[in-house]
Amino acid sequence: MSSFEWTSLQLEHELLSTISLVGEPVGASTLVHTVGKKYELSQATIGRKLMELDMKGYVQLEGRKGRILTEKGANRLSQLEKRIHQETLNSRLLEVLNVSGQKAMINVLVARRALEREIASLAAQRATPDHIELLRNSIQEQLEVLSENQIPYEGDREFHHLLALIARNDILMHAVQLVWDRSRELPATAFIRNSVGSKLVVDHQRIVDAIAEGSPEKAEQAMVDHINQMIEDVKRYYQLKQDSQSL
Repeated sequence: MSSFEWTSLQLEHELLSTISLVGEPVGASTLVHTVGKKYELSQATIGRKLMELDMKGYVQLEGRKGRILTEKGANRLSQLEKRIHQETLNSRLLEVLNVSGQKAMINVLVARRALEREIASLAAQRATPDHIELLRNSIQEQLEVLSENQIPYEGDREFHHLLALIARNDILMHAVQLVWDRSRELPATAFIRNSVGSKLVVDHQRIVDAIAEGSPEKAEQAMVDHINQMIEDVKRYYQLKQDSQSL
């Protein structure tokens, strides 16, 4: 997304959000004074953006009182909030990746592989039908986030946390929690995998299928394959980054 597109989305969000929060018709002069001043935009620029919102049906005029948010506008505001949150998180993750580096991320993933292969094995032995349903619901939620062109950061972490709970081993839980808490690579890995074109959630589905089958061996192998693929994606991401910088 270009900086122009990003600024345009932020302005649209700011206008819709302001109109929504006021809860009554908002005049153009009020929006020029608040939003226009914040972004150092002219009255003409704010006016053009409001006209665009009018035409799209996101707001409507209430006589001379000003504009109110429509139901369509409320839905648009919700979409923008999700998108801006995603873009902001992506920006922060890029900063994390620049600081942490390939070696640090791979070291964390190697530690996770050692711990989570055992967690997957135990989960296959101890999972109840209710546990399987929780895991499948987690996958469905991740797929829904992906369908909105978002990355399921929270869903990814929740899935692995669920597995650790199902395994019911306090020492393993504590150890893997330390790895998660002392690194910021969980969301960063999801970002990387999406960046290099890996199919997110597919690995999780294979793990759940093995657990549902009650096969510790298959569950362990599915988890190892999952984290090995993460490691390969991290290597590929940094190689592509290095190649682009050398051009």
